[in-house]
Amino acid sequence: MKKIALLADGWRRYVTYSWVEGIMGGSKELGLDVCLYFYNTNGTWSQDSKFNKGEYALNDLPDLNSFDGVVFDCTNTTNLDEIQYMVRKLQSVNVPVVSIGYKVDGFYYVGNDNKRLFRKVMDHMYYEHGCKSFVFAGGPPYHYENRMRFEAFKEALSDYGIPLTADMYMFGDFDYQTGVRYMSDWHESKKPLPDVFLCANDNIAAGLCATAEVLGYKVPQDFKVTGFDNLDKAAYFNPQITTVDHNRGNIGRNALEIFKALWNGTGDASDKYLDSEFIPAESCGCPNTGRVDYRNYIKNIIKGSVAREQEEDAVMILQKELEECNEYYDLFERYSDYIQSMKCDGVYVVGVSDLAAARNNAHFRKHGYDIDDEVVLYADDKDNGKLEFKSVNDLMQYMQSVDKNTCYMYCSLHFRDEIVGYVILRNPEFLYDHPEQFDIQSALLKKLENLFKQKVLENTNNELKNLYNHDALTGLYNRVACNEMVIPVFAELEAQNVGCTIVFLDVDDFKDINDTYGHQYGDELLKTVARVLDEQKPEGSMVYRFGGDEFIVFIPGDRHDTAEKYIKRVYDIMEQHSLFISHGIIYTKPGSGKSFDDYLVSADTKMYQLKQQHKQKKDSNFLKGVDISSVPMMVDNNIQIMDREGHVCRVFDFLKLNNVNSVRLRIWNEPDKVPESKGYCSLTYVLEMAHVIKKYKMHFLLDFHYSDYWADPGQQNKPDAWKNLSFDELKEAVHKYTYDVLYRLKIMDCAPDMVQIGNEIRSGMLFPDGAVPQYRQLAALVNEGIRAVRELLPETKVMIHLDQGGRYNCIMPWFDSMFNAGMLPIDAIGLSFYSFWHGTFMDLKDTMSRLIKLYNLPVYIVETAHPWRHCNGEHISKELMETAGLDAGSAEQKKSLEIIMQIAAEVSKDTGKTGVYYWEPVGVPGKGFGTWFENMGMFDEHGRALPGWDAIRDFDPKNPPIKELDKYIESLYEYEETPEVEDFMKLLMIHGNLISNPEFKDGFNNWQIETSLEERQYTLGKDGVFISSDANFDYSISQTVDIEYTGEYIAAVDYRGTNTTGVEVELFMDVEDESGVHTYTSDIFPADVRFVTHLLKPVRLQKNARVTVGLRMHTPPVFAKIKKFSLVVI
Repeated sequence: MKKIALLADGWRRYVTYSWVEGIMGGSKELGLDVCLYFYNTNGTWSQDSKFNKGEYALNDLPDLNSFDGVVFDCTNTTNLDEIQYMVRKLQSVNVPVVSIGYKVDGFYYVGNDNKRLFRKVMDHMYYEHGCKSFVFAGGPPYHYENRMRFEAFKEALSDYGIPLTADMYMFGDFDYQTGVRYMSDWHESKKPLPDVFLCANDNIAAGLCATAEVLGYKVPQDFKVTGFDNLDKAAYFNPQITTVDHNRGNIGRNALEIFKALWNGTGDASDKYLDSEFIPAESCGCPNTGRVDYRNYIKNIIKGSVAREQEEDAVMILQKELEECNEYYDLFERYSDYIQSMKCDGVYVVGVSDLAAARNNAHFRKHGYDIDDEVVLYADDKDNGKLEFKSVNDLMQYMQSVDKNTCYMYCSLHFRDEIVGYVILRNPEFLYDHPEQFDIQSALLKKLENLFKQKVLENTNNELKNLYNHDALTGLYNRVACNEMVIPVFAELEAQNVGCTIVFLDVDDFKDINDTYGHQYGDELLKTVARVLDEQKPEGSMVYRFGGDEFIVFIPGDRHDTAEKYIKRVYDIMEQHSLFISHGIIYTKPGSGKSFDDYLVSADTKMYQLKQQHKQKKDSNFLKGVDISSVPMMVDNNIQIMDREGHVCRVFDFLKLNNVNSVRLRIWNEPDKVPESKGYCSLTYVLEMAHVIKKYKMHFLLDFHYSDYWADPGQQNKPDAWKNLSFDELKEAVHKYTYDVLYRLKIMDCAPDMVQIGNEIRSGMLFPDGAVPQYRQLAALVNEGIRAVRELLPETKVMIHLDQGGRYNCIMPWFDSMFNAGMLPIDAIGLSFYSFWHGTFMDLKDTMSRLIKLYNLPVYIVETAHPWRHCNGEHISKELMETAGLDAGSAEQKKSLEIIMQIAAEVSKDTGKTGVYYWEPVGVPGKGFGTWFENMGMFDEHGRALPGWDAIRDFDPKNPPIKELDKYIESLYEYEETPEVEDFMKLLMIHGNLISNPEFKDGFNNWQIETSLEERQYTLGKDGVFISSDANFDYSISQTVDIEYTGEYIAAVDYRGTNTTGVEVELFMDVEDESGVHTYTSDIFPADVRFVTHLLKPVRLQKNARVTVGLRMHTPPVFAKIKKFSLVVI
């Protein structure tokens, strides 16, 4: 993406937004990704030169060498010194500069060919109308366009043979009043009228014509008038003014075309002259052009007048509301709300530190900016709402992370010529129709200066109050008192060779407490801590509030045992209040040469070390997790949930009450591109949810899918934006996307505690580049995600997540292959385990145990679920549950969770790190959100919580609910054949099997096989056909039989295999007879507990029909066994 700086001075109090429109619109037409930084000044409006200096100070803000191009517009600037300063500055940079309407050596030029156009006007007057006497009614003498038009004037006179005299030209400004003054002065001087007044622009021409009419002159009868610019003043004036239309709307695009040529290195970059047109009209004696619609013009004037009145009223209301603000934040919030109520995507306010602090001795710069002396006072945009940034650098990085084709408009904040900051507007499109931003900005500046003075007075008063020694909140001595009281006692004891004890204490998680429960609650907590510390202190000791949530206790004398007992008493009482603190104790050594401050630093260091231990201990707790990525969709559709008693609950309140301490969220790249997603699981939703997760002090696991929609073993599709990238570009995209997402979370203080690089990636990810068995490529892609996490969030854990949680022989080879292929170290393994897909509970226990032992990594179950009923439209059917160990049911759902959590806790005793996450428990059946919530969530059809929540709430790893777990699991897997299968077996014994070589005793004779597998991946063994692949595959095996008798037939297959998301297996029968070709199928739900006989419903077959019986598979990596096929006549 290219960065362009636009430096432009507004016309009086208006913003010239057409340049922005031209650049941003042109970038789309030219296929360029552009971020435009628009530095707008209004240095021509005020009569206060110091105010104008404050405006122009903004031109020193950008580091111009950091841009790919600069557009410079000084056509409205009336201060020659400022123009010359900016020209010198721009000539010193190493980037291309395009100047609008002002030719400078070394710059590219976009604008009029002023001399040629003005000469065209003069030639028309000389040759067509026979004018012999001319007067140039000009603008500012230093202005480039005015100079060029005057040069054309002089050259034309020379060519006509007319000598130039001093009374043939006048210089002034470019406004209407200049034309008024020219005509009035000419009339008073009683000089003879010329044949034509050649005005430098339409404003001057309109003022001159209007004044002439008042003085009794008629244009063009008494003299002729021409203008320049084709403003409405010219087109709709009476008389209609002769002018030049120079198509200013294309200026921005033309500038962009120059840059494009330079960036592409095509060598065809050159000055761009506007496609301008000379328009003769009534003021020179030509007829009306007929181009204008007067009725519509009048209508638009009326509408515009009404709109202006409304805007003026709105600005007056805004001024009133701004005046009522007593805090900077409130002031900027009200300003931002007003701006964003129009077409604007965001407002960011930066101020210098003296402004933010409202210091009495504040010293504001008059030149230049210092980013280290600036703070972000306010930030709000339509993507993420209110934002907080620790530094202006963080804000700049955030702005650069926003999507391409964005415009940031900068406006100066200043008290006359003193620089106090700047405002940044993101995509302020309202300025195209409402260019009077300056009025709004002026109102803000006026109130900001008054508020600053008000806060200086407040702070001065506060400083006087703070001279007292006591902390106002807790009543303890404050830090000033500590220095004044403790240091002398310390020095006296030191001189007496007597030691003492210094204790430094800090409240754990105090920021989170404040953020969650508010500052008032935090204040009460500090009062409690202060009271306990003071009441329990040893005799002769002193307690101080050192600052924030930090306290110091000074215990004179060598009383080590006293200090330890004191800390124990404090801890015991704090726990009764559910408060937790960290402390550091230092015992001084007289004669060591250390100062009190030295000891204090040591105590602080020890306190911090203990705080980290507390944090690590807290983080190592058993994670009771849920994946609730669909909650925003539920909230948007007003779906309510209730507890077991029927009380309506907010989701996170409910989770907290049920001891959920971790939340997993999935993130899709650009779900808006997939209609089925409805835009959910985007970065925007993740940011909103992450904020709530952190507010509730929960552990946060982020699941990167690296796809615009679902990624699972059967589908690992690239995001649409990445489809055509080379492999190196794809790696870069993975790194940048991961980094950008985590950065956005980090700056909101919502960074995840653990990150999944990919979702169920046993078959690979980002197909086809990262598809297994291309392990080296897959490892390279995964590594880019890992690197992004390590670079930005070194304390955040990295997890790799696979399906088949009960299949050690599927998981271990994958990790071995990936580590051998160069995959970077990770911190955890995540597994999906669904008992109806991924093996038995004992398989899960075996797999977790062996993985922990082999890789010395914690293993988490990051996806599991169990149906609480069977119903119409269910997600998991009765057939699938036959081998799941537990059938569907609310009690069975609870028991399944208890088993899985107990397995995880038992196998993880050595590491102490594990957890179990229920996948999408929050949803209500019958609300139209898909089959999952019909029987897989944890709320019934009325929205009431199911008993499964009790399993999460009550589970204690140290006191698990199931005694002799292994025996209990074994008792779950006792099977009986269904009556239908038993009846089929009897028919098979009576009528025999029409399939030849049904159990593959004679190899694959009589069988037709179509597959994407290599032959080594489907082999014959004692149980028939064995199929195994570490990549997605298709497999079909079938046999064709000629039917000799009309009747009803049943086909069957004995099948055993693993299951996961995306597995498609079906038994089929293709029938060809006189009536045509017919296909009959039956879906198979694989299970790897035992062989299961799967039946096709009876089919009536005609004599001489040709029947093909077989099995088809389209599946991610699984293994399968086919023991026997059968075809039996009933």
